[in-house]
Amino acid sequence: MALLGPRGLLGVDLYGTLALLLLVALFYNLGLALRVLVPVALRLRGALEAARVLGATPYRAFFRVGLPLLLPALGSAGLLVFIYAFSAFGVPLLLGGGRYATLEVEVYTLLAHRLAFAEAAALTLLQLFTLALAALLYLRLPTYPLPPGGPEPVGRPWALTLGLSSFFLLLYAPLLALFLEVDPGALARAWASEDFTPLPVALGNSLRFTFLAFSLALPLGVAYAGAARERGGLDLLGLFPLMVSPVAVGLGYLLAYPSLRGSLALLLAAYALLAYPLLARALLPALRSLPKSLLEAARVLGATPFKAFWRVELPLLLPALASGSTLALAAILGEFGASLVLWRPEWTTLTLAIYERLGRPGEGPYREALALAALLALLSGLLFYLLDRGRGRIG
Repeated sequence: MALLGPRGLLGVDLYGTLALLLLVALFYNLGLALRVLVPVALRLRGALEAARVLGATPYRAFFRVGLPLLLPALGSAGLLVFIYAFSAFGVPLLLGGGRYATLEVEVYTLLAHRLAFAEAAALTLLQLFTLALAALLYLRLPTYPLPPGGPEPVGRPWALTLGLSSFFLLLYAPLLALFLEVDPGALARAWASEDFTPLPVALGNSLRFTFLAFSLALPLGVAYAGAARERGGLDLLGLFPLMVSPVAVGLGYLLAYPSLRGSLALLLAAYALLAYPLLARALLPALRSLPKSLLEAARVLGATPFKAFWRVELPLLLPALASGSTLALAAILGEFGASLVLWRPEWTTLTLAIYERLGRPGEGPYREALALAALLALLSGLLFYLLDRGRGRIG
């Protein structure tokens, strides 16, 4: 909205259009797709060169050799993007209006305006069925062995430079517009606001809930990673909370524990459920790569199981634990869907304070929302900065 909204930096108003929704979806999911595709693409050069040596034209080498090797990664990236885009909530709620309401938005509308729990549950089941099909396709995608060796540059330098420049422009332009549009006076007004939740209250709630929910997610993530270390069948169970939308999680808790409606425990449990898989997925590969001989040697030398873990395993797992913890903390800090479903006025967080202001017409609330969004972005950036520093020291 700061870039392409009614008061946007570029003076082009795409608010409420399909084009803006697609641009925001691209902004959120491009990095995810590239993370899957780039490592595969960087290792195709050797296979393509071998095909050229054997007499294949560039066109034939790509379609007969490169594309079959790239197709599984393309399928994986496409399905992952579909899963995340299909369960998106905040973007269509804020930018889509009634014309582009999604299943997620409709579920929230049924809950918030009609208290129609049965209808909302039916739509949620439809969504879960669709996401389960996508996840099943993702797990059944074929794989082909890639040529050995480390990453190699592909394509012409100008093409690579152009691609990277376009990516970073797309990635950072909305964030840059957000910070350029921030009015320092709006932050001061948000601090002492009488019409909305004041900034100190929203910030305090965000930090307090993040700490409490992470205290639940950390042991859950470590316990799950330890259990899944030797049991590959548990991998899908760990992916499930990542596939389920936050709105569905919030609705599920309301239906499963009706006596606890209005209890902070439900909100913290929802946060922990959404965050622990991120921590576990970062920790699991590190756990599986640890040689069992290390623990066995420590036990032979007289260490108890706890001491062997504390003195041998934990130091080797700290970088992965730090990485997963930062992802989990950032996910809790920016959570919106479950917060809105389980919301009480005294629990307003930064994300809800932003939504609160965007729902009110006028320049003042809009400027306050931009200031709070910039603050949230800074807090998330600080988490990842601390992660990089921590990983460097631990490693």
